Amino acid sequence: MNNILKVNNLCLSINSNNKEEEILKNINFEINKSEVVSLIGESGSGKSLTALSIIRLLEKSCCIKKGEIIFTNKNILKIQEKEMREIRKNDISMIFQEPMRSLNPIMNIYSQIKESFVNKINKNLTEKILNLLVSVGIHDAERVINLYPHQLSGGMKQRIMIAMAIACKPKLLIADEPTTSLDVTIQKQVLDLLLELKEKLNMSILFITHDLAVASQISDRIIVMKDGKIIENSLSKNFFTSPENSYSKELLKSSVYKRNINNSINYNSNNILDVTNLKVYYKEKESFLLNKYIYTKAVDGINISIKPGMTHAIIGESGSGKTTIAKAIMGLTSITAGKIKILNKDISELNSSKKRDFRKNYQMIFQDPFSSLNPRMRIGAIIKEGLCFLKPEINNHDVNLILNDVIKNVGLKYDSLYKYPHEFSGGQRQRIAIARVLVLNPKLLICDEPTSSLDVTVQEQVLDLLSNIQNKRNISYLFISHDIKLISNISDTISIMNKGKIVESGKTSDIINKPENEYTQKLLNSVPEINRIL
Repeated sequence: MNNILKVNNLCLSINSNNKEEEILKNINFEINKSEVVSLIGESGSGKSLTALSIIRLLEKSCCIKKGEIIFTNKNILKIQEKEMREIRKNDISMIFQEPMRSLNPIMNIYSQIKESFVNKINKNLTEKILNLLVSVGIHDAERVINLYPHQLSGGMKQRIMIAMAIACKPKLLIADEPTTSLDVTIQKQVLDLLLELKEKLNMSILFITHDLAVASQISDRIIVMKDGKIIENSLSKNFFTSPENSYSKELLKSSVYKRNINNSINYNSNNILDVTNLKVYYKEKESFLLNKYIYTKAVDGINISIKPGMTHAIIGESGSGKTTIAKAIMGLTSITAGKIKILNKDISELNSSKKRDFRKNYQMIFQDPFSSLNPRMRIGAIIKEGLCFLKPEINNHDVNLILNDVIKNVGLKYDSLYKYPHEFSGGQRQRIAIARVLVLNPKLLICDEPTSSLDVTVQEQVLDLLSNIQNKRNISYLFISHDIKLISNISDTISIMNKGKIVESGKTSDIINKPENEYTQKLLNSVPEINRIL
């Protein structure tokens, strides 16, 4: 038999609040040896649950009602957990969607990757781990192996997860949004690496993604899911040239986003944000034995200004300092030098009480939605928390009206307000994080990869929402992203960052069409394009 995995009539239900809901409905597909199959569809369509069923890592609330999952002629739904652990250890690996949830916060990177090599390699283990990290784009691997997850950027954590997953050289690799938080250069490098491993090891890949351009670059076959069902299963070249299903056509149409241009920007008005000569240096111990320290220049001499109603984007590789700028503006990290003014107020000069009251004017959407949502609070309480603390003058009736309005605007159902974060998919959690900040009507919104975990149709809805709110209320956005294609369509001005410095800045159209810096040209050349006939 040529296939390595065969899923037959898989049906899965979830028990929530004493109510059973059918999620997966008669899922049928195969993956052949050395084949890359991409699973695409909207957030909540059942993609991740299908993957978790294959590797048998479902939560207790999930119940497989019927079906078979045949891996190398063995029904893995019937075997004992001990045997399944051996399969996970040697034959099936998974790259999870949210790396911060998957990495142990109290173990350094070396110790975590070492677990992937237990009872396999005794000689030159450190060298093997360093080479593994270099292969996924971590060139300062000797420094990184001694760090802890909280000391790494989102993209760096994702690369660590990829390195751990491919360490055992599995027969089947399940990749759940593996390039979501990676910049385009590393994304291209990782995709090339996966394709290289596929050829060398005869490895099969189940690639879950919402990025159709990435899927077109790597896939042999495309499977489209909607509402827990497979609605299309076709060869990649057929899907991107002549999709059969109307929903598939809608996905392709949504893959290129065009913003509703804000024509009301007054370039003579006062700036909403002024960042002047910002420097953020981190002190790190050079040696465990010697009391010597070195300084890492995460951000070095940054200047940014944003007008009312303007969208300014920051682009750069993972670890270039993009998120550090956002954290510095929000007061979540100490600055070494420079000034940050919002609405012409130097926020470093405000005392804690005034800064808290002033915070309603500027808010942030974080990169990792799950870690920014309290797992013990219901969604309604999470969203209205900011209103209660920063706008206490609003009565309960108006608060509920605002909640109903914002939950509808971000594309969630009303009953979502009574659920907990773990009951939602990654994309749905990102929409909750967006809703939480929009209720405050801020003047400045800092968006750190706000649509990175969203599928293209929901991404379009959220960006339309942000654009419409900007046009109505003249909100300014500082948009941090690695998606250059997206940024080129939504931003007015742009700054390109590399190693803590801005290497090029100006109008987005000028930089995208006529880049002057060599690094900018490298980024633009790495942007994936959908291989199809329009």
